[in-house]
Amino acid sequence: MKPSLQNNPGTANANVISQAGTRLLDGIRAIRASVGDALNDDEFTRLLEHAPLPTEEGFAFLSYSDRFVMLSVPQQDLQKWYPGEVWIAAEKEKIARAIAEKYELSLCEPPDLAPSCRFPIPSSTHFHHHLELSNRRETIIVAHPHYLKIRLYGGTLTGLHAAVPQSPLLLDPKLLPDFSALYQS
Repeated sequence: MKPSLQNNPGTANANVISQAGTRLLDGIRAIRASVGDALNDDEFTRLLEHAPLPTEEGFAFLSYSDRFVMLSVPQQDLQKWYPGEVWIAAEKEKIARAIAEKYELSLCEPPDLAPSCRFPIPSSTHFHHHLELSNRRETIIVAHPHYLKIRLYGGTLTGLHAAVPQSPLLLDPKLLPDFSALYQS
């Protein structure tokens, strides 16, 4: 009797992404389409951990949550990201700005940890910043020296009480190659 893929998590959905040349983000989306909406984000992450996902341009799958995929990045020298105390290096910002323009996104540099009224942070504490690229409605990409986070699905506008369906974002196949320039040390 032939073993079932359901009983062998090491081969989960291998047929979905076994084609040569499958890109990392496309592979994740293909698996999501094949399993449907029955899995929550934690279950889907565990499934993907056992899928034979490719690495691409030095990026590899870490987790899936809230319509975002989080990818590992090549080892980074933090001095090349933060030559001062907290702000992103001008060269990194220039690369990110070019990517944002190419994909018609806006760029901002929020702090890694936002101050809170409830839990005040001493004024002497400095937090690093990261890069966020967004469209007019939502954050699409978060680039940080420790990870790259990319929204795979956007919400569609619905009524106040309806579930928010996920619609795939059209991501250019050159997105990860473009971001690899940001993470080259």
